[in-house]
Amino acid sequence: NLWSLVTRTLRYTFSDIDARITEYENKLLELKNAFLQGVAVHSAVTVFRIVNQVQDITTVIDLNDMPYAAGARYTEERGCLAGTRETFISEICDIINNPADDAPRVCLLTGVAGSGKSAIAHTVARLYDQQHRLGSSYCFDTSHAATRHPGNFFSTIARDLSDHDPQYKERLWEVVKDNRSLRTSTSPVQQVEFITRATEHLGVVGPILVVVDALDESGDRTARRNLLSALSKQITESKLPANLRLLITARPESDILEMLSSSQVAHKRLDEVNAIMVDADIAKFVKDSLRGYHKLDLRWPDQEWCRLLVHHSQHLFQWASTACNFIKGEGFEGLDPCEQLELLLQPTGGESPHPLDALYRTILSRLFAARALDHFRKVMGVVLALNEPLSLLALAEMFHGEVDLELIIKPMGSLLAGVANQHNPVQPLHTSFRDFLLDGDRSSVFHVSITSQHHHVIGLASIACMQRMLKFNMCNLEDSSVLNSEVDGLQERVKAAIPSYLAYSCQYWMEHLHCVECSQDVLGQVTDFFKTCFPYWLEAISLLSQLVPTMYISSAQESCVLLQKWAKVNRILEAIHFIEGFAPVIQDSTPHLYLSAMPHTPSKSVLRTLWTHKLRHGVCFTPDQPQTWPTAVQVLLGHTSHIWSVAYSPDGQYIVSGSSDNTIRIWNARTGQLVTDPLQGHTDSINSVAYSPDGQHIHIVSGSWDNTIRIWNARTGQLVTDPLQGHTSSIWSVAYSPDGQHIVSGSDDKTIRIWNARTGQLRVHLLTSHDARVDHTGYSKKYGQHIVSGSGDRTIRIWNARNGQLVTDPLQGHTECINSVAYSPDGQHIVSCSSDKTIRIWNARTGQLSLVDWCPKDNNGWICTSSGFVICWIPHWARNIISDQRNTVVIDRQQATKVDFTDFVYGKSWTQCWV
Repeated sequence: NLWSLVTRTLRYTFSDIDARITEYENKLLELKNAFLQGVAVHSAVTVFRIVNQVQDITTVIDLNDMPYAAGARYTEERGCLAGTRETFISEICDIINNPADDAPRVCLLTGVAGSGKSAIAHTVARLYDQQHRLGSSYCFDTSHAATRHPGNFFSTIARDLSDHDPQYKERLWEVVKDNRSLRTSTSPVQQVEFITRATEHLGVVGPILVVVDALDESGDRTARRNLLSALSKQITESKLPANLRLLITARPESDILEMLSSSQVAHKRLDEVNAIMVDADIAKFVKDSLRGYHKLDLRWPDQEWCRLLVHHSQHLFQWASTACNFIKGEGFEGLDPCEQLELLLQPTGGESPHPLDALYRTILSRLFAARALDHFRKVMGVVLALNEPLSLLALAEMFHGEVDLELIIKPMGSLLAGVANQHNPVQPLHTSFRDFLLDGDRSSVFHVSITSQHHHVIGLASIACMQRMLKFNMCNLEDSSVLNSEVDGLQERVKAAIPSYLAYSCQYWMEHLHCVECSQDVLGQVTDFFKTCFPYWLEAISLLSQLVPTMYISSAQESCVLLQKWAKVNRILEAIHFIEGFAPVIQDSTPHLYLSAMPHTPSKSVLRTLWTHKLRHGVCFTPDQPQTWPTAVQVLLGHTSHIWSVAYSPDGQYIVSGSSDNTIRIWNARTGQLVTDPLQGHTDSINSVAYSPDGQHIHIVSGSWDNTIRIWNARTGQLVTDPLQGHTSSIWSVAYSPDGQHIVSGSDDKTIRIWNARTGQLRVHLLTSHDARVDHTGYSKKYGQHIVSGSGDRTIRIWNARNGQLVTDPLQGHTECINSVAYSPDGQHIVSCSSDKTIRIWNARTGQLSLVDWCPKDNNGWICTSSGFVICWIPHWARNIISDQRNTVVIDRQQATKVDFTDFVYGKSWTQCWV
């Protein structure tokens, strides 16, 4: 049978056992020698154990900041009924267990909505989990799109695999330990390295299964493109570990089928399964679900009722499951099961491309009269508009009687989860029901259109919820001298103090209001919220970050940016500055939100007025801190030497930098975090970097003192071509043409070269006219017909980009070397700057001068006691040289700032800072 098959085929063990034994034998030999030399064996053994324990604790802590989709694991309850689908599941297991070198490593299971894909996936996951062969399971779900998405897919699998295999954990730690930006990356292209690099040298034998359910629910085609691309690349290039197997379920969407078409993918189609076998399994399911409903046998003898239900199901398990729940009166007890069944058996008026639609219309028509439909649409609009589903109890607390939810939700037990058990999230039992409601052509009078009004209701309910419940020191933190991560049991305290509906309100209130028109009513509510609750909201965000590191802080930042359109609320703009400026302290220590962040708020800040009368015993500044927020949004730290060049990506999401440390780094422009390991390959300083303007194949070009030009894939950090060689001296400038087809470079060898960006071949002969090094080059913006260059010979030259001929005489006027040149967007002017301290604007057609202007010439911030206890935190703009003079710290910049701790409270007295 199936169970013995799985048991028989899963008897494998990890390799490297011999290596482990050898390691322990060597350690015992060391201990024996130590004993013979008079060294205490007990001490050595103790140290050995402590070292291993500390290393394991460090690994756990550092892997915890990798994005993780809590709740995405399989659940036994969603599996197949015992005795059903056995043959089909056995065939899937045969594919997974095939040990041949050329065996497919991926099994793709496709079928239409309601055909039972997820039940099969959850069953297979359970079977392999019982044999300790399930590496991970990740179940996408549209209802949980905010937390189950491509941005945490590979990282979740990697963390599950690290829990499954200590060897893999060690290898994963080696990959990510020195690169926090990779650990916290949400790019599938970057995250796939968690799997490939961490398993390169592991010798694990036997199949380790990863189950991916409902891949089609990972987002629309645009949202899942990078995930599919990363998966496809690993599969087609055979980069998946030899022992790793993937079971993926999805609806037969064209992009998924196209990206996962490979000899390494075994495609199983549920629509090809023998219909008689499917109906037999559905019959077993129906009989089991309606066992004990003897009244049905009286009305339809010989279990004719079962045959009728199977016939109407059209081979769809979800139809049968929903129908059985309706007959039993789930959530709406007291109905006659025979009447319910007769209702389902009535003619529906022809076939539909969506067989479940007629069933949904029949059930909803039974439950709701025409006069109740407006309320139905309001309530279901709210349920579907939530970013994360909440339980019925949580919804009641959140809306505080403003919306009568139970009247609509309670009768819908056959269509919604969370009805029978009010502690479970309320959400469609099947994605097809959500699809039905949101498609007006299919649902007709039951159509639910999610509008700004639904977001208005949720957003204002969230604000009211926070105003009722947020307060100072919600988790009763006793001591400010320890960081949040060092507080015993803090996660349990957070869960107790911040229930699910309050956590939801804190995370998503701005996101909902972003969808709402900026009315006076809403403006008033938001203004009042910032006036009364802003510090407590940030405290909640700080505490919630202990449950899911980085998620809540980044969510708060993103949400504030969404509401920038409401510039009338000055506090929103300042909130952006506050969160961006103090994100590290908010993340690390809740008390220091009050002790360290608030005292550093600029003196003329609108936010500062909110807590001046509340904050006491704080750090005093003489002279006062800056009056306005620093203009620098982020300080990006990582390079170890001079940085010569920076550039934004075309979409503004990333920044690339080139440095004298011979590396290129790519940064997230919003968070300031590195998105990949430094790009290494150049052997000398990198003087110029530039993004390609092409939106499909984003590349970065770099020019270096090592006389070479390199082209990199901006997503993977890999070289696209061999280095471009030809210049005989240092390269000072590189730039893409507007169409991304060509690259121009300027060098210390006094020449300009034009290259084919795809092949790396030289396209135009040397452009030689300058008498000194070429410091800067650039294309005209619109069509790239011309190239401008600035040189140490104090001239600017304009070239025909096609034939390399000069267009005008040299542009002369600067009296020192020219450092930079650029075309205006319309191509009519050229701007230049020089070491002669002038900026000049030229007519690009005539070369005449148009205008001359003159222009003038960590640490991580924590201050600790000598014993390592935290005192306070200093923002980046105030960190330079800090000297301690008794109760005073002097921050030495152009004007010394004296920080007086005389009246400052911290440590176990920190709560005295707030009245």
